[in-house]
Amino acid sequence: MMLQENTSFVKQKIIKPVKNVMPLIKSSWKMSWPMMVMMVFEFLISMTDIYIAGLYGKEVKAATGLASQVYALFIMTGHALTIGAVSILSRLYTSDDKKLFKSAVFTSVTSAFSFGVIICIIGILFSKQIVTLLNAENQVKDYASTLIKIYFLGIIFHMTLINMNGVLRSCKRVIITMRVMIFAALLNIILLLYFYNFTDIGYSAIAISTAISITSASIINIVIMYKIIDKVYIFSSSILKQILSIGWPGGVVSLSWQFGGTALYSILGMLPLYSTEIMAAYATGLRIESAIFMPAFAFNMANAVIVGNLMGEKKFDEAYKNGFVTAFISMTIVTVMMAVIIIFARPIAEILEPNEAVVPEIIKYLYICMIAEPFIALNLAMGGALNGAGDTKATMRYAILNVWVLRLPLAYILGIFLGFGATGIWWALNMGFFMQVILSTRRFMSKKWQKIEII
Repeated sequence: MMLQENTSFVKQKIIKPVKNVMPLIKSSWKMSWPMMVMMVFEFLISMTDIYIAGLYGKEVKAATGLASQVYALFIMTGHALTIGAVSILSRLYTSDDKKLFKSAVFTSVTSAFSFGVIICIIGILFSKQIVTLLNAENQVKDYASTLIKIYFLGIIFHMTLINMNGVLRSCKRVIITMRVMIFAALLNIILLLYFYNFTDIGYSAIAISTAISITSASIINIVIMYKIIDKVYIFSSSILKQILSIGWPGGVVSLSWQFGGTALYSILGMLPLYSTEIMAAYATGLRIESAIFMPAFAFNMANAVIVGNLMGEKKFDEAYKNGFVTAFISMTIVTVMMAVIIIFARPIAEILEPNEAVVPEIIKYLYICMIAEPFIALNLAMGGALNGAGDTKATMRYAILNVWVLRLPLAYILGIFLGFGATGIWWALNMGFFMQVILSTRRFMSKKWQKIEII
C-alpha cells in the first residue's frame, strides 16, 4: 500500500510536472540556440578586427575602437526599431490577418532602410566633426574618421539587416537568420585576412570587410523578405507609429548604458590609487563577461519572440509560463559559465592581461561581479519577455533607475566618498542589477503586460 502511495506521489509531483515543462523547454531552446551560435560568430568577428587592427599599429587599434563606438551609437536606432517590429510582428504572425502581417513586414523593412539612408548621410558628412569630439591623438582621429566613413557607407544595409533578422525571428525562421549571419561572419573574416595578407588597402580593410559582408547578408535577406511579403507592398503609417512607440524606449535603454559606461570610467579615474590598473582591469573584465552575455542576450531575444507569438494566439497563460522557463534555462547556463570563470579566474586573467599589476584587480572584479551574472541573465530574460509583450516603457524605467539612480551614485559614494575603492564600485554595480531584476521580475509576475493591446 505504501509503495503504491509513493509511486503515485512520484508520478503526480515529479514525473507529471517534468513532462508538462519539457515542451516549454524544447520550444525555448529551439528559438535560443541558433542565436547563441550567431553571437559566437559575432564575437569572432570583433576579435579578428582587433587582432588585425593591432597588426597595423596601436594607433589603428585605438582608432578601430573609437570608430566602433561611434558606429555602435548610431546603430542603436536600428536595434530600437527592431524591438518595436518584433513585438508587433511576432503577434501578427500567429494571428489570422496575414495581409496585415505582410504589410507590417514591408513597413518595418522599408522604414529601417530609410532610417539607414538618413544616418548614412549624417555619418559621411559629419565624420570629421564627430571625431573632433573624441578624446584622442590627431593621428588616431584621422584613422578613425576614415573608418567611420566606410562603416557608414554600409550602415544602410546593416540597419536593414538587423530589422530583417528581427522579422525572421518573429516568423520562427531563426535557423535562416543563423545561416545568413554565419555566412556574413565567415565572409568578413576571410576578406579581412585576404586584404591584410594579399593587398595594399591598408587599415581601411577593417571597415571595408565589414561593409561588404553586411551588404551581402542583407541582399540575401531581401530576397527572403520578397517571398514573405508576397507582393503585398502596402506601407502603413499607423503600424510605423506603433513600431516607433514600442521601440524608442529600447533606444533610450541603449543610450543610457552607453553614457553610463562612460560615466563609470570617469568615476574609476577619480580613484586615488591604481586608477589606470583598475580601468584596465574593468576593460578586460568586460571582455570576459561578454562571453557570458552571449547566451543571456540570446534568451532575451528568444523570450521576446516566444511571448509575442503566444500573445498573438491569445495564449496568455502559456506566454507567462514560457517566459519563466526561458529565464530558468538562461540562468542555468550562465550559472555554469560563472562557476567556471570564478574557478579559473587567475589563469584566465593571466592569459588576457600581460601586465602583472593588473591581474589581481581583474581577479577581484571577477570574484565580485560574477555573483550578479545569474541575476543579470534573469533580468535580460524578463526584459525580453516584457519587450515582446510591448511593455518596453517598463524596461526603460528600470534600466534608468539602475544606471542613474543606484549604480553610478552608489559607485561614487562607496568607491570615492567612503573610500572603499574598486571593491565598493564593483559592489555598486551588483546592487544596481539586483534592484533591476527585482523590479522586472515583479512586473512580469504582475501580468499587467498581458493587457497591452498593440494591433
